[in-house]
Amino acid sequence: MRGLVEAYRALNDVYGGSWIDEAIRKQGAALSDNKGAFRLVYGVVEHEYLYEYRVFRLVNRAPKSAIKLLLKMGMCLLDCSALPAYTVVSEIAETAKKVGKGAVVGFLNAVLRSYAEKGKDLYPDDPQELLSVRANLPVWLVDRYIQEWGEEEATRRLTMPRTVKTHIRPAFSVGKEGLADLLRERSVSYEETAHGFYIGAVSAVSDLLREGKATVMSYGSAEVASAVPYIGGEILDLCAAPGGKSVYLAEKYGAPVVACDLHPHRVELVKKYAKRMRVDNVIARVEDGTVLKKEWVGAFGTVLLDAPCSGLGSLAANPDIAIHRNAYDMNDLSCAQYRLIETAGKYVKQFGFMEYSTCSDLPSEDGDVVRWFLDRDPSFLLQEEHYTDPAEGGGESYYYAILRKV
Repeated sequence: MRGLVEAYRALNDVYGGSWIDEAIRKQGAALSDNKGAFRLVYGVVEHEYLYEYRVFRLVNRAPKSAIKLLLKMGMCLLDCSALPAYTVVSEIAETAKKVGKGAVVGFLNAVLRSYAEKGKDLYPDDPQELLSVRANLPVWLVDRYIQEWGEEEATRRLTMPRTVKTHIRPAFSVGKEGLADLLRERSVSYEETAHGFYIGAVSAVSDLLREGKATVMSYGSAEVASAVPYIGGEILDLCAAPGGKSVYLAEKYGAPVVACDLHPHRVELVKKYAKRMRVDNVIARVEDGTVLKKEWVGAFGTVLLDAPCSGLGSLAANPDIAIHRNAYDMNDLSCAQYRLIETAGKYVKQFGFMEYSTCSDLPSEDGDVVRWFLDRDPSFLLQEEHYTDPAEGGGESYYYAILRKV
């Protein structure tokens, strides 16, 4: 099977701290254009906690990280590919040699043969560890979901099937019916949603994306953007990058959108997004959303705060979140959310709106933050609160709350 060495290198980068799309891009066309190897990378990451459990059930001593990675690749191929078991074992052995791990070929062969015979039936007995494996999340995060949602709802959310389809929305100048016509002209199969369409390969609509007639935007993001109220004047998007919601609002309302981000390179992403969509009323700026700008106090009728968060509601598209998140950065994100909403609220004019949103479905990142803010600033009232149900959003679960200043 071609691409196994590139898949190994990409996975090695992911486990070293890189995000999965970045790691795949680094390996070039040898990986990104190879469907089998590409899916292998995602398959290993999407089953990280299952394969981690099974490795330790099949070996007597914890193997080094490189060896463990080769074992997980082999397990994923045995589970998900049509290759015979002996072929998978042989392919992993050859890959091990090519990446300088030839000395452990005998060990790899023995463990993978054992896995092919009996490993696929290995699951934890402990209920929370089993849920960790099913949800592909560490036990400490499973515990947190149960604490915040209760066992039944946590289990439903964590085990909901997650789509691998891409969601696109039309440019407002094209509209849903117009985009549906364009998809049919290209014989692209699609599934209609409230905000656009689920499709298969992005390459089938690359011309539409390039021409700004459509854009890739997750169902949850579109749900959040569609709910933003508008009463006139400029709109402030305080944490805007990569720019999808800013562009959406600029198109929908025809209003200037001040789109801010802390990092210059992310502001450039906003500019490129707006240019591709042929939207010229997005004003992209480098700004720290936690630092109060006195000239903006009470200046905006609409403020969108799409706060930095754990991203746990977007695991369908970003399975590597389950590997990278830890309790320390979750605490850092929480601190940032409180500081951002406190600052954002000061920019809203009387009778204006603020929408607070995240791509997380943990109440501690969502409703808890909003209620903390409402307790501190009684001039705001909660108008609406909503989670994208994972059953409707392809496994995604985003959150937004709309607050009005009275």
